[in-house]
Amino acid sequence: MEIAGARGLDMSEPLFDKNRFLQSLAGDMELARELLSAFLEDSPERSDSLGEALAQGDADQASKLAHSLKGMCGVVRSTEIANLALGMEESAKAGDLEKTRALHALFLDKLKAAHSAMRLFLARV
Repeated sequence: MEIAGARGLDMSEPLFDKNRFLQSLAGDMELARELLSAFLEDSPERSDSLGEALAQGDADQASKLAHSLKGMCGVVRSTEIANLALGMEESAKAGDLEKTRALHALFLDKLKAAHSAMRLFLARV
């Protein structure tokens, strides 16, 4: 399924690029564990809140939550899901909640896969 606003998605790029992530932290494994643990804890809550805002038709709150998710995904170098969050932010700002809901569904699938890759990484370090 192709959704306008889901631009910049590169399916050949991993959802969680552990090498880019570690490079961004100058190899600091302790910081990597802290950031990933925080992301694994906070991103589902934030995404659930976004789903609630969408269910309530609150475009302003949805845009703010998508913006927050975009930043969180950027910190852990999950570019593909950060781009989805950007698409959600922009579509919510434009008041297009139907598009935001479609992007959110895709975001949830990708987030789940990214979480699996992050948990695997954490188990190995």
